[in-house]
Amino acid sequence: MSKIYDYVIVGAGIAGFKAAEAIRQYDGEGSLLLINGEDRLPYKRTRINKNLHTGFLFDQFALAGQNYFEAKQITLLNERMLSVELAEKQLTTIRKKKFGFRKLIFATGAIAKPPILRGNGKKNIFLLRTAAEAQSIISNSRPVEKIVVSGGGVQGIEIAEQLVKSGKQITLVHRETQLMNKHLDSYLSTYLHQLLEKNGIVVICNEEVRSISKTGNDKQLLQVGEIIQLITDMTIFSIGSEPDIALAADAGIKTNKGIVVNNRMQCSHPDVFAAGDVAEHPDGTITGLWHAAEMQGTIAGSNAAGQQAIYSQPPFRLKMEVFDQYFFSMNMPRVSNGHESVIVEKMPVYYHFYFKQNKLQGMLMLNDKDLAKNCEAAVREQWEKEKVMKFFS
Repeated sequence: MSKIYDYVIVGAGIAGFKAAEAIRQYDGEGSLLLINGEDRLPYKRTRINKNLHTGFLFDQFALAGQNYFEAKQITLLNERMLSVELAEKQLTTIRKKKFGFRKLIFATGAIAKPPILRGNGKKNIFLLRTAAEAQSIISNSRPVEKIVVSGGGVQGIEIAEQLVKSGKQITLVHRETQLMNKHLDSYLSTYLHQLLEKNGIVVICNEEVRSISKTGNDKQLLQVGEIIQLITDMTIFSIGSEPDIALAADAGIKTNKGIVVNNRMQCSHPDVFAAGDVAEHPDGTITGLWHAAEMQGTIAGSNAAGQQAIYSQPPFRLKMEVFDQYFFSMNMPRVSNGHESVIVEKMPVYYHFYFKQNKLQGMLMLNDKDLAKNCEAAVREQWEKEKVMKFFS
């Protein structure tokens, strides 16, 4: 008979790690299995693309050492899952190991979105989601000169910065008209564009890589948009991610874009929860931010252990540091929707505030890193306009 655990968590990123931590806060005795689908200790995923230039050791970014899991009586299993049977409350790994569960938490995160491409070279591309994939990029990029990075979000920009620091000739292709268009205004996007070009990165916006073909001398010929053709040695795609819902969907859990949860991080089955980049909240949002996944994991773990915690979907900040410039974005509205926009510019420091009914709803910041915590507090607490202007002006 398979061993039955009181708690099983599938996925050992920050959401899964925090869920395990929360369970142990409220239940020090219940058996707990944390299934880690990777080849190393659970680690801080946001560090890997920031260290492509210097490289990193195998467990350099581990969230905790092996002794932590032993001390907390958390069984850590480095294996991938094959299936979940809800009726039997049983999981099966790809090696056909079976485990029973009383409470289950999906923290499967997201997977890198693959591009849709034509050409006989489309299999020879690189995606970046895991530490193993980062190390593959590091080793494969060493002997080459030219690299194309497709994707103008945070990860794509950080990849481009790291590889140009390694002496590579980098072209960054972004399908939207502005870099980081979901998180920056037009001013900061233009500032970032110019910053990358100043540091030797060729930036092509409003186009996308459509095909990759092999050439006779082991190069790649890229078709970018209708007109542009590029010869490169290596192509890396960072065009977004998708919630990894396959395991839950196959088990019969309600899914949409992500695993559908309520404000307790509970799924359509009362003994199953989800947290992090895989969770879709009641309003349809999927957060996709590190600190949001951290809090969701804590909520899911607490409730699996019998608490009644509520996830209220607070705003979280996004930050990026490239070429010694610090970018901060928090709760920037996608549409104006009646917001009052106020800009304070004291270059190299820049602020863009978004107010509604005289209360701060969101903000952008450049190069005032020491006040980042104050920025977070101001948005979360919805400071009055007068207080904001007095503090940041």
